[in-house]
Amino acid sequence: MLGGGQLGIALGMTSLLAFWITGNTMLAAPESAYTFGILGSLGYGMLGGAGVLLFGLLSKRLHQVIPHGKSVGDFYGTRYDEKNYYVFVSLLVVYVLGLIVTQGIGGGVLLEQIFGIPYYLAVFLTFSIVIVYSYLGGFRSVTGVAYFQVLLILLVALIVPPLVYFNVGFEPVYERIVADSPAKLSLTAPSGLLFATAGALLGIGEVFMDNTFWQRAYAIRSDVVAKTFGLSGIGWILVPLAISSLSFVALAFNRTPDQVNQVAPMIAQIYGGPVAGWLFLVAVWSALCSTTAASINALATLLMNDAVPRVTDDVTEDELLQYGKYFTIGIGVLGFLFSLPRILTMLQMLFFLGVINVAFVFPIIAGLWWEKTNPRIVFVATTAATVVGYTAYFTLGANQGIILSGWVSCLVTYGGSYLRPADFDWSKLQRVGRDITSGGDRV
Repeated sequence: MLGGGQLGIALGMTSLLAFWITGNTMLAAPESAYTFGILGSLGYGMLGGAGVLLFGLLSKRLHQVIPHGKSVGDFYGTRYDEKNYYVFVSLLVVYVLGLIVTQGIGGGVLLEQIFGIPYYLAVFLTFSIVIVYSYLGGFRSVTGVAYFQVLLILLVALIVPPLVYFNVGFEPVYERIVADSPAKLSLTAPSGLLFATAGALLGIGEVFMDNTFWQRAYAIRSDVVAKTFGLSGIGWILVPLAISSLSFVALAFNRTPDQVNQVAPMIAQIYGGPVAGWLFLVAVWSALCSTTAASINALATLLMNDAVPRVTDDVTEDELLQYGKYFTIGIGVLGFLFSLPRILTMLQMLFFLGVINVAFVFPIIAGLWWEKTNPRIVFVATTAATVVGYTAYFTLGANQGIILSGWVSCLVTYGGSYLRPADFDWSKLQRVGRDITSGGDRV
């Protein structure tokens, strides 16, 4: 993390894709297509792709206003006040732990299916492997392993869906869906449009709030950072579109999985053959591990870089790195424990956490470009958006909760700051992190 923005396009893209092509991408994207049809597939593509594409614009601005930053906490804690920072970090921890738990559940289920390993032992094995290489190498090992994980995942996305359709044929799939489930092909279905809208907002919120993307924005060279995020966003969209196409085979031939988020592995194994089925499962487990490792490392880095200096005076760099290793183990153990009970599916967990993610999109955007953004108003905006969003989530539905959270956050942040403007000194952000890069005082 102290590399000073040295990653180029190749390692930058593979690092981004390895984190963002998650087990959710490989399992929840087909789940969304199976549930909402073609709009579910397109909506899930927008879920992650839109966020990464837009973060490309934001990342260029990051290098300009906070050139020595290391985490999202560097920005949020300096741009706003203490109460905003602690609310943000608290909800960020909830989000990251939720994301880690979804990956742990997926890894346990897959190893249970492939090898017949008891679920609890399978979850333990998944977290043990991830914790070890994250602990030993930190960001460097996570990024290095990511290169090979992305190659495997993209290989599966290029081979398995075409192989399945080569065996079953495009025409029979289309004709059967038209005959039995024509609504799945509708581009105007209200439930699908609602899902696509909420999914796009959710994806933008995940990317903008997640420290993993801020880590990579700081680590990638400023002259290629926008291009790297742009290409990664386009590359990411293609993966869920390809993988989710397997759901239409299940719909056409009335194949019902035991669990809806297992529809893609089921179809790969039945219609692609044993090799395709195993290859798909290995790629999904690889995606689960890469995302788990990146999330653990991102949260450990945030706590190491932001939380420790706030509560401990005169901490050295060696001590900070040691704290980072302790956090890596602690977060991994917490993720393991919370993964033992199987609560929500991957898609359900994403939308549950999405209410939090969307609440912080507009405060981040406004704080990066508008010096009049008022910290007090932002505190009200994020708190109200979270409360209103979860109220709607439990009374109206998950999609409605996400959309309302976004609207409340946007209207209160911009409307309130317009009525009660503040005046921010941008030089505060310029000074952040100078003690690490040039020997100055920590701000």
